[in-house]
Amino acid sequence: MGESSEDILVEGLQLEISSALVIALAGYLIGSLSGARAVTRLAGAGVSLDEARRHQAKTGEAGTVSGIGASTVSSVLGLKYAGLVALFDILKALIPVILLRLLLPGQRYDLVFSLFAIIGHIYPIYYRFDGGRGLSLMLGSLLVIEPIGMITALLVATLLGVLINQPHTALFLWLPMLASWSWFVRGDIPALIYAILMMVLFLLAEIPEMRLAMQYRRQGRMDEYTQVILASTPQMRMMKRLAQRLRFWDKEPINIGERRK
Repeated sequence: MGESSEDILVEGLQLEISSALVIALAGYLIGSLSGARAVTRLAGAGVSLDEARRHQAKTGEAGTVSGIGASTVSSVLGLKYAGLVALFDILKALIPVILLRLLLPGQRYDLVFSLFAIIGHIYPIYYRFDGGRGLSLMLGSLLVIEPIGMITALLVATLLGVLINQPHTALFLWLPMLASWSWFVRGDIPALIYAILMMVLFLLAEIPEMRLAMQYRRQGRMDEYTQVILASTPQMRMMKRLAQRLRFWDKEPINIGERRK
């Protein structure tokens, strides 16, 4: 006797669930690979990325910033090596996502892989769950999944950050804008859920940084903290230069570690 349509549907569902679980596991394991640690080790610099990600003040205070990634490597080895790290992190999302879309067209396994790769990057099993923020992986995935929405959200968030004299807030604005794009422009519910989950993961990864910001605020040193953030990555430095050219950012840089008089 042939299989009933109900049996076929159940088998198809079981196959989809099994495939999603395998892809999720692959995404997590690939995402757990740390480009920052690999590049630093290959460079033979003999430096500690854990120490490099600390804000050291002349008073001896120290606060750990979130993530070990391209920005951490930039502060230790320079922009060339940081670029390699960013490229590695982008490609470990971009290439698998392209392959999944080519091999399994019409499925949404690319979203599953991307989300679990981001989780692996933030909480890598190889490094005691101490990873980066996942921003490069998000960009690598979105270059395939939602390139126009990503570019639009980044541009609008950057301009708003410049206009309100807080360029670093663009990091927190672009993901809600991407979710809005997925809903209002494309009406794509899976992409909307994907964008919301990415936003949640990014906020979880930013918790240590938020605690550090609150510490600086309590000490009345928020301007100093802002200057640290604006000097931390090439993207932030670019946004600061843009703000200065548009005359929205008029404050002189504060020497990190010096208290305001």
